[in-house]
Amino acid sequence: MDRANVFKGAVLGLAAVWLGAGTAVAQTVMRFADYGPNRGTRAETVQWLFSEIEARTEGRVTIDQHWGGALLGAKNGFDGLKSGVADIVTVTAVYAPQDLFAYRVGDLPITSENEVAQTMALYELATTNEAMQEQFDRAGVVYLANYTVGPIQMVCNGADIRSFDDLKGKKVRYTAEYGKIFEDMGVTTISLPTPEIYQALSTGLVDCAQTYAYTTLSYKLIEVADQFLVFDLGTLGSNGIFMNRRSFERLDQADRETVLAAGREMTERNAQAVRDANQEAIAAFPQGIDGKSLTVVEISDEDRARIEEASQPYIDAWIAESADFGFDGQAVVDAYKTLISSKSE
Repeated sequence: MDRANVFKGAVLGLAAVWLGAGTAVAQTVMRFADYGPNRGTRAETVQWLFSEIEARTEGRVTIDQHWGGALLGAKNGFDGLKSGVADIVTVTAVYAPQDLFAYRVGDLPITSENEVAQTMALYELATTNEAMQEQFDRAGVVYLANYTVGPIQMVCNGADIRSFDDLKGKKVRYTAEYGKIFEDMGVTTISLPTPEIYQALSTGLVDCAQTYAYTTLSYKLIEVADQFLVFDLGTLGSNGIFMNRRSFERLDQADRETVLAAGREMTERNAQAVRDANQEAIAAFPQGIDGKSLTVVEISDEDRARIEEASQPYIDAWIAESADFGFDGQAVVDAYKTLISSKSE
């Protein structure tokens, strides 16, 4: 075969590859970052979300997943999202307090014993509230979904806590406003992201850690603890999955709508799964899981009432500070409580 025919054959071959790879050329690969492990209830529902996105877009959108802080950690996740290090990121709002101030209404110490109602109330606010939308737009992100952790509980190692007063002088890991509330009530608090709780409990850096039943299992905290305290307080609800706006706008309109619809479904699916997982874990702790058991202690109604009373000043402070961000915080809190109540019925 002479050179001209060789060249012609190569060109035709490349053309066939190009035409045959039409689907691949049209594919958009989104890089996802999560600070948590690829296991447990939350991880399962997040992977369900991505599987649904890939299936519903017929492979036009695929997700390259990076778990366990391999790409972005809890504290730098939102900055990494804004700068485009990742296209989709699990975000805990407490680590982006200015950018997500309005969204942090979900972290206020507002008691809600129903994870599903609380989660869907916050989802509705995040997708309709003008103040939240403006902050998302300013940061260059798109809200996709919310995941709940359930009512705040506590896990301890060697502390033998029977009432809230037993926590006074103990070292307790916290996040968000509950740390300040506990400090006001005489507890020594230490701020740590969730992935660091295991080592902190095992080394004695902390005696107890604010956490949840299902994370006690997914982060294997049962291995380094001997007691689980049922507080059933409010929840840290402002945990979301966000997409970089530039990445979102690369998708065609139909795929954008698909991603958003799947995000809402994941939000409700996750909330119900977490509610079930939390209740099942608490019931199983005394009997033991994988050979390790926890003593379960329920905080009294009197102790819970004391904590709720100590919480109100922090709700009032957030409302007052909202004026600095140009919106009516009282109206947002009222709307949030109303939605929780209506969705609990």
